[in-house]
Amino acid sequence: MQPTRRQLLAGAGAGLATGLAGCSGQLTAEGAAFDAAEVSLAASVQSETGYSHYRTEDLTVTREFSRFGFSRSVEVTNSVAEYDKAVDLSLLGQRVQAAIFATLSTPQVDILGKSFNPVAEMSTREIAGMLQEHYENVNDVREDTSFESTVAGETATVTRFTAAATLVELGVSVDIYLYVSEAVELGGDFVVGLAAHPRAFGEERDTVEALLGGIDHG
Repeated sequence: MQPTRRQLLAGAGAGLATGLAGCSGQLTAEGAAFDAAEVSLAASVQSETGYSHYRTEDLTVTREFSRFGFSRSVEVTNSVAEYDKAVDLSLLGQRVQAAIFATLSTPQVDILGKSFNPVAEMSTREIAGMLQEHYENVNDVREDTSFESTVAGETATVTRFTAAATLVELGVSVDIYLYVSEAVELGGDFVVGLAAHPRAFGEERDTVEALLGGIDHG
């Protein structure tokens, strides 16, 4: 049976980017616009893990920043890349696109001599909480374990959470593992990795670490 694209966390990366956006840029009298470099997953890692590219989106938001009585508009463009794979959910009697991997690249900023990069200071728990806040179909997020891993060549803490998520096209709740990396600083951007898969699929730490290590920041 051919797998159908039924997302476990529809647009998870996009929701995270929206929550973190507007945190960077170099402010001038006219305002500013800043773009993050695109992130992707190495082809060799896609082949090794069975994940395939779903979409890459540029998400732009505009925020107003004020300091010393000055207020300026800053436009920030984040880059989000999403990958997924078909998994066999025997309880549903079919194969669905339920496992996802997403990367967020968001630019750094200094505004009138002050740094506004909250993603750099966020814990994995705070990032997971933001994801839950933006997506009603992700519930009961609880910290499970943490470990050190390589994210795009940099060492970072990765936290695995347990959670419940809804297969949006089927209306079925599934227990999942949610992995969130700390932000790593790469070439003027901050990059965050996110993965999720059904807990019934078993331990997938090796796969998740391969995905995180395979992030290519353009």
